[in-house]
Amino acid sequence: MHGAIVPVSLSLVLLLGCCLGQAQPSETVDAPEWVHASKPIKASEIPAKDYAYLARWLDEHGKPAQEYLVDLFASHQIVIFGEGHNVKEDKDFIIELIPRLYHEAGVRCIGWEFSSHVDNRRLDELVTGPRFDRAGALDFARDQLGHEWNSKEHWDIIEAVWRLNKGHRPDQEKMRLCGLRMSVDMVELDTVPITKPNDSPEYRGAIDVLLRYDTTMADQVEKEIIERNKKGLVFVGRCHDFTHYEFPPTMNEGRPIMGNLLYKKYRDRVFQVFPYDGFLRGLMEPVMKLRGQKAVGFDLYASPFANVLSPPGWDAPEVPMSRIARGFVYIAPATNLNKNTPIKGFVTEEMFKRYGRYYEIAFGRQFSNAKEVDEYLQAHRFPAPRG
Repeated sequence: MHGAIVPVSLSLVLLLGCCLGQAQPSETVDAPEWVHASKPIKASEIPAKDYAYLARWLDEHGKPAQEYLVDLFASHQIVIFGEGHNVKEDKDFIIELIPRLYHEAGVRCIGWEFSSHVDNRRLDELVTGPRFDRAGALDFARDQLGHEWNSKEHWDIIEAVWRLNKGHRPDQEKMRLCGLRMSVDMVELDTVPITKPNDSPEYRGAIDVLLRYDTTMADQVEKEIIERNKKGLVFVGRCHDFTHYEFPPTMNEGRPIMGNLLYKKYRDRVFQVFPYDGFLRGLMEPVMKLRGQKAVGFDLYASPFANVLSPPGWDAPEVPMSRIARGFVYIAPATNLNKNTPIKGFVTEEMFKRYGRYYEIAFGRQFSNAKEVDEYLQAHRFPAPRG
């Protein structure tokens, strides 16, 4: 069914805030009326008696989650995985798959949101060196966004790519890991919307830069993967991934979405996958329980879930799921999902000297030293998943 080949500052709202295919529901004769009607429906309006039909549909049309993601590359050059930034299992899922992505799917590059593209040479050295430079990887992480990514699992991806490359023969092509983010000091930029009036030139200038965030990532995917004629996994946060949804002007400043920009230009060479993090839990989990909670992946746009509406309070409120999730991966129920593991000692005194004023403004409290900031981030940076 695939296509053809926590302090919240304004920048985080824009970046983390949160596509249009025709659904093709199951042809099974016992499909409920709402499936045959192919009209938008709220999850709360779906009768519990229909959950068995949805579970049977997944049994017939779904695949084991890992198989699903690997198989997508038979039809698509780029697969975008829109992770939940705070969900440990999203990183673990990709880390475990890296060898299969290389050997079975032909993936030769992972493009990710978590480092600047100007540091790609440095990142290349980390994933191809004779020994894994753990201290160097941690220093690299600290240099990327001041304090935002103090999560062990994000940086474990560097070591996972290194381990793959370490096992290659000298004549084998290495897996590349490429940063997609713009080359600006995001922490310093983030201070402007917090400290300047909304009608000030400084505020507007900062917002204009932030609105280029996704455009830059799309440009780098083109440069590092598409123009090199390689297959690539693009690992970014939720709401940078949508291929078939665009923010209206009244939401998130109408900012462009990386996945949408790529899809408009490259169509079905690009495919997007939405991993479950508790989203529409009241519908998804009773259905998955009937299947024994087995991990599954499926083309959501071609499923009975296609016309189910997203929750009203979400950043894409009451939008058919087919617009915000083309593929869907269910790893575990929300109560079994965990938040990231914070790296103790991530914030150094040097970082505190540079960003101390920002930490106080953003977090609404005073800090005496790096240790206090570090402990605060360990407790508050990544909230628990929706479960």
